[in-house]
Amino acid sequence: MKIRRGAGLGLIALAGMCAVAAIAGRLYERPGGLAVVAELNSPWLLVPLAAAALATGAALRSRGPGGPGGPKALAGLAGAGLLAALVIPLGLLAADPFPARQYDVTAPGGAGAPRRLVVERVSPLADPGWQIYVDQGPFPATRRWPVARYDDADWSKGILQAGWLTPDTIRLIDLDHRSHDIPLAASGRPLAALIW
Repeated sequence: MKIRRGAGLGLIALAGMCAVAAIAGRLYERPGGLAVVAELNSPWLLVPLAAAALATGAALRSRGPGGPGGPKALAGLAGAGLLAALVIPLGLLAADPFPARQYDVTAPGGAGAPRRLVVERVSPLADPGWQIYVDQGPFPATRRWPVARYDDADWSKGILQAGWLTPDTIRLIDLDHRSHDIPLAASGRPLAALIW
């Protein structure tokens, strides 16, 4: 009984942590903000996980009588099954944490803070599109600077090639084979906008 109630309390705490992470990701993702916070801004994964953990934790913590065939045991099993189903995408994410990356190019040189130019698919469920950004600094203090974002549906936009012209300039080649050179400040912030 104590183990079941302790497990229920742990699941309720997990639900709270998922909710806090989803809120923090939404509120604190900004240009130049921490890349870790930007990665937390994925409510399509965190909200269902929090709901499943909360439901299962509440079922395990309930005080009423419930034999092995009772409704509380059934609710607990259903919640555990839902939680197990959500663990599968987390396992796939752990096996390949960046499945949507088209380009992830480290800046040449190595002087100063490390820089990476990344082109990746974002929001595959709700608002599919691609995002281009520069990450600067060592983990976990990496800062993320957005360069551009475009939707999948807009066929006039897209990146054919992404790379570094110099340690302080990125070069993006669009689908029309036009090159766009974007200089970066010392902080990693783009000094020009990508004009399609």
